[in-house]
Amino acid sequence: MDQYNKSGLALQKNLLNLRRERDRLKAEGKQEEAERLRREIARIEAVVAALPAAAKPPTLQ
Repeated sequence: MDQYNKSGLALQKNLLNLRRERDRLKAEGKQEEAERLRREIARIEAVVAALPAAAKPPTLQ
């Protein structure tokens, strides 16, 4: 697996961890922190979605 695919997998893993953290914060009643994290996750996802298909690692879903 080349570095390009490794980077894509790492990004997916980081996004998953961020979503888990957001859910944990919501469950603990820390709504403001969870909302801040939700906005950051949405920003990252928007950047990835805007990439041309040729620039997206095949590992990104």
